[in-house]
Amino acid sequence: MADIMLHTSTNTGFTCISNTFIDDYMKDANGEYVKIYLYLLRCLNREDFDFSISQLADCLDHTEKDVMRAFTYWEKVGLLRLEYSADNELSGICLVDVNDMHSFTSVNYTAPTTAAPASVAAATGAPAVSDKAINNTVPFRPSYSSDQLDAFKENDEVSDLIFATQTYFKRPLSVTDMNTLLFWYDSLHMSVDLIQYLIETSIDEGHSSIHYMDTVARNWADDGITTVAEAIKSSSAHTNAAYTIKRALGIGNRDLVDSELNYIDKWVNVYGFSLDIITEACERTITQTNKPSFKYADTIITSWHNSGVKSLDDIAKLDSEFTKASVAKLSSANRAKSAQANNATAARTKANNKFHNFSQRDYDFEALEKKLLGH
Repeated sequence: MADIMLHTSTNTGFTCISNTFIDDYMKDANGEYVKIYLYLLRCLNREDFDFSISQLADCLDHTEKDVMRAFTYWEKVGLLRLEYSADNELSGICLVDVNDMHSFTSVNYTAPTTAAPASVAAATGAPAVSDKAINNTVPFRPSYSSDQLDAFKENDEVSDLIFATQTYFKRPLSVTDMNTLLFWYDSLHMSVDLIQYLIETSIDEGHSSIHYMDTVARNWADDGITTVAEAIKSSSAHTNAAYTIKRALGIGNRDLVDSELNYIDKWVNVYGFSLDIITEACERTITQTNKPSFKYADTIITSWHNSGVKSLDDIAKLDSEFTKASVAKLSSANRAKSAQANNATAARTKANNKFHNFSQRDYDFEALEKKLLGH
């Protein structure tokens, strides 16, 4: 892959982390994604630095696929923009100012459509996104003008949605909240019921950040989830994974904390491992540590990921190769130890032989022979 131009919408001359990133984005992101984002910020201030995906992957001990997955995540939440050449090769990455990200729009952002109610679309010219854009790349959240927001509020369905959302949040909605809410409704074509389900379940799970909810909404759009029933099915799959892993680690009746859920997300969604592989790692963790350690299990699973494991058969092959290597190493060590012991025994035997416990005499046999012949 060719070198990629890395640039930003601001140039401060030093590596600076926005408080908005720490407060609203970092806590909901995978830890590996955060590392990659921070490394991008650092690279911006390195003069004469030839940036490439392979270089970044090598530096952080990731695969290029891992890096691209992180880029896609940060693009979805609006913190960077991926730029492509005419032949669809990644040619640039623009890091968007966290505090001014609403000023950027996606390359897939299109002219107004009839996705919104006809009266609203006609009155506001509300920005929307084409079906192709939704299927391929979820767009950046647009920034609606005050006139557009007022026009949306004239729609009873939208008005009820805003009221319900304020009830969930227990506060008036900010401009960012309003833009995000209308983005889901107007651009992602989410129904009011689906939006309310998203907000309700996110808050119930302890995620009150609008940015977290926006990430979920974009993921649902990517996955083609358009109804509450489909969302419940998707959530059930995640819940089933968490329950299975808790049982494999022997965790009782307690909820998993965010860091533990991030591990599960990494194993299932980033590494793409099936539950039987993850369960095997959890069982080995208990065997080795006698306690439920997500960190230790992650070490096992990451090593399998780096070794290209796809199934339990691949794990069995790795185990067999490891056993053979261990036996060979042990045999070599035993042979060396045995040889050393034999040499030591021989030395002791020679030292203790009674026929060697006297001073040896030296004779001149030629002189003795002449003496005998002379007589």
